[in-house]
Amino acid sequence: MVSRVTALTRRHTPLSTGLITAVGIVLTLACSSGESLEPVVDLEPISPAEIISRSSDALSGITTFRFALSHDNGTTILSNGIEVPEASGTAMVPDSYTLDADMLVSGFFVNTRVTVIDQDSYMTHPITQRWQLLEPGTSPFGTFNPVSLVASILEQIENPQIAPPQASKAGSYVVDGNLPAIALKSLTGGVDETAPRLDVRVTIDGSSLYPVEARITGRATTAESGDLVRTVRLFEFNSDISIEPPI
Repeated sequence: MVSRVTALTRRHTPLSTGLITAVGIVLTLACSSGESLEPVVDLEPISPAEIISRSSDALSGITTFRFALSHDNGTTILSNGIEVPEASGTAMVPDSYTLDADMLVSGFFVNTRVTVIDQDSYMTHPITQRWQLLEPGTSPFGTFNPVSLVASILEQIENPQIAPPQASKAGSYVVDGNLPAIALKSLTGGVDETAPRLDVRVTIDGSSLYPVEARITGRATTAESGDLVRTVRLFEFNSDISIEPPI
């Protein structure tokens, strides 16, 4: 019995070894083909101030983008007292945008949609959800402009410096700095100009130099919390976006 087992083992050892090797190669190739190999962007070693300047220039060449606003430790509070926990929308440079916003009005949560085309503002009624053309100066988002907001953040950032290594993102520049509250005026409508400087962390795509995220900590109005964190994300730049009157 021992000799027979030994013979079988010797007989099949080369075949087994070949099979194991072949299976290993197949598995390796399969695993490799299943990975999403994204090109690695070789970041140019430029100063934080130059990164911000180039990103601002890149932003000026954008025609459309999508955006989203979210919060930690509070909400954005507009000058009219309306709180905005979350919002998202589309933008066409320079003065047209759509907005889908959750709002807290007098203690009640409502959802509203807004379309702004140059000087015309449309908004859905919070109860009927029917579109209506607003009289000039009556929109609760009268000063909101996502294009101006992002441009203002880049233009007014102070003391820019490369973020710590733990905040780095592959293929992106991450820059820390400070902002005066006035930089958020196109978001809140009014600001407390005596408020302490806000901390900002801007993430900029290393290839296009488009700003893809701004994380802002601090209050811009007297009603907001000092530890409020606003995150503005931008994506789908220069995509096929069309903004038309809803009625």
